[in-house]
Amino acid sequence: MRKGIAVFIIMLTFTLVSLSSQELTIEPGDVYIDMVGEDGFHLWIRQKPGMNSVLLTESTADPEKLRDSFALRAYEFNEINGNEARMLDGELLPRDRGMYYLIDSSPVYNELMEGMAFQIYVPLQLTYGYAWSREGQLDIRQGTWLNIRAFSKAYADYSGIYQDNPFILSTRIKELPPAVIPEIADKELEDIMEEAALMTGGAFIRADDGDDAVDKIGRIITSVEGGSIDVVLVVDSTVSMKNDINFIQKKLVPLVKTHIEGFDSFRIGIVLYRDYKEAYLTKETPFQTDLDKVQWYLDRITVSGGRDIPEAVYEGIFSGISNYEWTSDHRIIIQVGDASPHEVPKGEITKEMVYREAAELGISIYPILLPSEY
Repeated sequence: MRKGIAVFIIMLTFTLVSLSSQELTIEPGDVYIDMVGEDGFHLWIRQKPGMNSVLLTESTADPEKLRDSFALRAYEFNEINGNEARMLDGELLPRDRGMYYLIDSSPVYNELMEGMAFQIYVPLQLTYGYAWSREGQLDIRQGTWLNIRAFSKAYADYSGIYQDNPFILSTRIKELPPAVIPEIADKELEDIMEEAALMTGGAFIRADDGDDAVDKIGRIITSVEGGSIDVVLVVDSTVSMKNDINFIQKKLVPLVKTHIEGFDSFRIGIVLYRDYKEAYLTKETPFQTDLDKVQWYLDRITVSGGRDIPEAVYEGIFSGISNYEWTSDHRIIIQVGDASPHEVPKGEITKEMVYREAAELGISIYPILLPSEY
């Protein structure tokens, strides 16, 4: 056995398929993984006669096949699979879309298998799907279900024969390190959000749920007397906010309509935020005076992602500060979420930048903290 390779066993369970050929069947002896540091592993799959590409997908263990299974993707380019082509609906997908599918059509010689094998680098955090249909994230660890889809044609071309080979990372495998979830104590989180309010002349507010949060938004608006007002609502759109966002979608516009008559002008914008390595970091809706348009935008909010607890809170607030033309007498950002910002910045935006820019533009920040579902 070649030195330096860590060999682990994968437990495979097979679904029944209507194929006469077994060339696309992957058996336990046809697969092993080679750990590379703490961020991922190489998945080696023996090439059999007639097998010309493999694609890693969600597990198709659902016996009734009630929903499609999506191809899994890495968040970042890697040299093993980053340049591998994929064919869909008879056309090769452009390689410059940032869609790093876990696919291989270029087998290489593998000493351990004494033959040709496909190689896929699998990071421990993956994504799948699309914002317009169904999307999500997947943390790879012991007990995770995956699927090796083997194809008779290169580039995962569905015009040929293909077969699913679902497998589970079993207890016989050395456990992969779980995703790191830095937890922030409730009081510490409150102090963080209270600081943001204090440094910008706003107020920190706790809400029991989304229904209560909307009521608190109404109180913030009514605390302002006359003149013109600009409001940007900055909302966490990760999956833990699903029930809370439903209240915002149903109640916010009717509530605002009852509170804007006393202003010379009223504009509202919306910023959605998630986190790094998700479908988007922030997504902005420009200032609106037509509340029916605001309702249209709210109705199209979908939630997804957010596997770790901290989210891009400062990035969301900073987007609200920097991506809008603030002109009114009263300038307010209302941030609604149930998770803390990153203690250590993951990108360029820091809390100091948020405080400085808000002060320069005269913007007051009102964080509304919801109970976390984690």
